[in-house]
Amino acid sequence: MEEKQICQTCKHFRQHYIKWGDDSYHICRSGHCVYPRRKPRYNNTEACQHYKAKEAAE
Repeated sequence: MEEKQICQTCKHFRQHYIKWGDDSYHICRSGHCVYPRRKPRYNNTEACQHYKAKEAAE
């Protein structure tokens, strides 16, 4: 099954988090893209032409 190409599944996307309490972090619905320049993005935004799938963690 092929994954949908959205910002959240791109290797250039950096997720934003909210600190909750002393040591707990929660994912926001936003982040930013770092390629070719920094720009704000939402997790479910359709990916741009620079999309590259994240590599699977081993």
